[in-house]
Amino acid sequence: MYKCRDCGATSYQSVIGRAQNGALLATGQYRCTGCRNVFSSIREWWQPKRMPETYSHSTFG
Repeated sequence: MYKCRDCGATSYQSVIGRAQNGALLATGQYRCTGCRNVFSSIREWWQPKRMPETYSHSTFG
C-alpha cells in the first residue's frame, strides 16, 4: 500500500494554482492530505527518503 513517507497518510491531492488569465490549473505537484507537505511527484510522496552515504575508515592517518 502506498503511503506518505513523512506521516503515513494514504492519500494526496493535486496542487491547484491560478494562471495569469484566472483559470485554475494543476501545477504538477501533490500535497499530502495528512502532513500537508508538497511533493514534486507521486513517487516522491511514497518513496522512502534516501539515507546519506556514510564512509567508515578502519584506520586514521
